[in-house]
Amino acid sequence: MLNVVLLLMGMLSPFSDGAGALPVSAAGITAPVVHASMSFDSTVSVQQKEVIEGYETLNGIDLTDRTEDVVRKMGEPLEVTHDPLLGMIEYHYKDMSVGFCDGLTEYVHVKPSARSIQVNDQSILLTTGHISTSLGDPDFKAEDGDVYVQDHQVIKVFKDRSSGEITGVDLFFDYSE
Repeated sequence: MLNVVLLLMGMLSPFSDGAGALPVSAAGITAPVVHASMSFDSTVSVQQKEVIEGYETLNGIDLTDRTEDVVRKMGEPLEVTHDPLLGMIEYHYKDMSVGFCDGLTEYVHVKPSARSIQVNDQSILLTTGHISTSLGDPDFKAEDGDVYVQDHQVIKVFKDRSSGEITGVDLFFDYSE
């Protein structure tokens, strides 16, 4: 028992009055030098840090936009088509089309010729890797593509079944619930 007490006193004595306590650098101990290197893969976007939350817009078009809102944002369409069976009107632009029902946006479709999309003003290249980095894992994998659902709004990334190549991207409402 006496040995334990003497050992403890010897260990704690420099801390009791501060005399004899030397700074670490003065005691002959130096901090090790650490060398580190870092490299970035040029194919990975360093701007995208988080998965996009909520799908309010696709290429600047909101599902609450009226026909006149889309024309104000995009200009006059290159072509207008009517589907009397569904009661839909579709405005065609260079790399996208917008479908309307009763004057309200029903869906937005972006063609693969666009090479990129904008979801909530966040630009995403039309590659499977960039889309999964930005949107996360799909909620469903359909026969014709991947489906992402948030707050009753859906982004569907259409893919060719044999090649996996992206053939289009749609934004539309989820009416299932």
